[in-house]
Amino acid sequence: MPGLRFNAGPDRRWGHRLRLGYTLPPCWRRVSFVAYRIDLKNEVALVTGGSRNIGLAIAGALLEAGARVCIWGGSDRAALEAAISALGGDGSTAMGEIVRVENEGEVLAAFDGIESQCGPVTILVNNAAERPYEPLNTLSRKAWTATVDVIMTGAFLTSREFFRRLPEGRNGAIVNIGGLSAHRPAKHRAHVVAAKAGLVGLTRALAEEGLGRVRANCVVPGAIETDRRAGQSAPSFASESGYGLGQPANVARAVVSLADPAEPFVTGQTVHVNGGRFMP
Repeated sequence: MPGLRFNAGPDRRWGHRLRLGYTLPPCWRRVSFVAYRIDLKNEVALVTGGSRNIGLAIAGALLEAGARVCIWGGSDRAALEAAISALGGDGSTAMGEIVRVENEGEVLAAFDGIESQCGPVTILVNNAAERPYEPLNTLSRKAWTATVDVIMTGAFLTSREFFRRLPEGRNGAIVNIGGLSAHRPAKHRAHVVAAKAGLVGLTRALAEEGLGRVRANCVVPGAIETDRRAGQSAPSFASESGYGLGQPANVARAVVSLADPAEPFVTGQTVHVNGGRFMP
């Protein structure tokens, strides 16, 4: 076996190349080691459900990477204003609006508002969701529809507008935020499980529709430590021992990496951020 030794490569900024005693294939000789930094300074990002917890962490991470960010809240004006303040929003880099994502008219008008102030959306994060608990035998059609409308119909409406409005010659990214219960079903959540599982299918459909132009992926958080509203139960699976709780920042980092326009080859995938609770 030939001895191994390191010789300085032609680009000394990035260290060394390994000489094995034979000629490297041409494709290997083209490989260089580069520093990797996500740069979203030319992007406009929309985060639905962005006024608290995971959504707010995603918005902050996108802003930190250089994007102009708009967050949508569902109904809580105080939470939205607090989130915009936390982001340091002055209207030029971060803005927010109350938008019911299941309402087509509100979605269209809000997209118009973003375009007039920031330009066309190039990164879309569908995080808006309702997650009520209700046993199947008492679950009303109204409650079923309300949950599915926010999670599924909302993601459809925002994604459709994203496709329609993305300028020619621009690439874009959609990241849908799924739920672990769609992969490890929990009791009393049939409406949530069905809607979140539907997001996985929608993600794949969007990826196929957008090949070469729009990347679509789904990030599935596990049990994440978040602020809960009064009376709201703990995250599903949080009581399992040996895993602990993740942080919103764990999810945000995964989302930002999938939003990066420098990575065009990852699309149609479901990425789990759960500390090992579920391994597909």
